[in-house]
Order: sequence, then C-alpha cells, then structure tokens
Amino acid sequence: MPHPFRVLNAPTMFVIFDCDGVLVDSEPIANEVGADWITCLGWPMDALEARARFLGLSDSAMFALIEQKFRRPITSDEFDQYHDRLKARFASDLQAIPGVEHLVKALSARAIPLAVASSGEREKILTNLAQVGLLHYFGDQISSATEVAEGKPAPDVYLLAAHKAGFTPKDCLAIEDSPNGVLAAVRAGMKVIGFARETPAADLKASGAHQVFESMAGIQDFLERAL
Repeated sequence: MPHPFRVLNAPTMFVIFDCDGVLVDSEPIANEVGADWITCLGWPMDALEARARFLGLSDSAMFALIEQKFRRPITSDEFDQYHDRLKARFASDLQAIPGVEHLVKALSARAIPLAVASSGEREKILTNLAQVGLLHYFGDQISSATEVAEGKPAPDVYLLAAHKAGFTPKDCLAIEDSPNGVLAAVRAGMKVIGFARETPAADLKASGAHQVFESMAGIQDFLERAL
C-alpha cells in the first residue's frame, strides 16, 4: 500500500506549522495569564478550563466568547491589561517546543519549504518566533488568522498560507496540536500530523489527523521516511 504521504506524488511538499504549542511553548503561559485575567473580569476560571475552552481559537474568537458571557464589550483598558500581562510573561518565560528547532533545521537542510499558519496575531507570531530563534526558518511565509475572514477551525488561514507560497492544498502537510487546528487543515484539503504533547492523541485523531505523535523526534523520524 502506498505511504499516506506518498500518494500526493508531489515533487516537493509544503510543510506548514501551527505556532502556539507546536513551535513555541506558549500555551501554558497563555492559559495561566488568560485564566487570571478572565477571573479578574468576574468569570472564575483556572488554566485547565481556559485551555479546554479556547485552545486553537484566535484571540478575536476568545474575546467574542468572553463578551457573550458578560453580555458587554471588553473595554480597551481590559484588552491592554491582557496583552501587557501576556507580553511580559512571554518575554520572561517563552521557549521553543523541545526538539522543534532540530526538526525545522533538518527540513530546511533538505530544501523543504516551510511556513506558519497561526491563530495568533501577526506581531505576536513574529515576536515569539524571533525570541526563540526560529523566525529565520520561515522568512515571509507567516500567515495569521487576523488576515482572513474566519479563524480556525475554518480552513482560511491554511488556504492563505498555501496561496502565498504557490502550493495547492493537496501538496501541503500541516502540523497541529489542537482539534480546531486539525479541523482547519483537514477542511483545507491538507494532510495533517497531530502533535499530542498536551492534547490527547484520540482527540486529534477524532478531528481528522492522519498521523499523531507525542514528540517532535517522532514527527522528524516519520517525515524523514515519508518525504
């Protein structure tokens, strides 16, 4: 039987990474900051609940859910408090996901084109990738949910990433750590690897991931055989 990633018969596959939780270990920080901030607004929440409710969503989608809960708009001061707290924590604590630099370096050495398709704001993506030393691997191939009509689980940001680089979705492979992200890439018509470092593998498989691994070393070993 043909390998599931060989059936594409593409001369080159375009590998698209999610950012938060795949390239940078930002999810625990964002969940802690977000939960504290939301609690201060009057909706008691811990980091586990914040992750369950908002994982893989864009900031705008998260804010819309919070506004729906409170039945009022979030004020500019409240927005500033959230962003200021998040930036400070990222500046002091953010790190790359273990093993991911080794993976992107190996793919780059083989001239496999790489991109990022994230639910985060573009400025945050660029800042965070630069802080952990990964930005140069992706050049200008950075796509944000703020550039499209709908964020994940809609396919828009993945379709944008493919369009920017001149690839058709069938020749693209996405690496995702959230069910919403997996759904977005699958709906875009791409092959998807689920990264189950924190999300249960069963949840990623149920969302449509074609392969699931718990470590970047596992993903790298698989891709070295598959691409």
